[in-house]
Amino acid sequence: MQAEVSVKESVIRILDELPPERISEVLDFALFIKERTKAEGRKSQKPEVKAAPVESLKALAGLVALGGDAVEDADKCYE
Repeated sequence: MQAEVSVKESVIRILDELPPERISEVLDFALFIKERTKAEGRKSQKPEVKAAPVESLKALAGLVALGGDAVEDADKCYE
């Protein structure tokens, strides 16, 4: 905990010495690090697997056909 306080104090001391336009750069960087940390936390989470009854899955059979013309199929969606 003591090392963390001294690091924070050092950052604050350096911020006090910077011109205002550079302080905004430090803020941008800190926000970037915060978002990256959140993203890394989301990556480490395992996806939740949910089971579905076979009867509900049978209704999906044949819904998607392999092959065909993707452009033509997409055009049909927008007609």
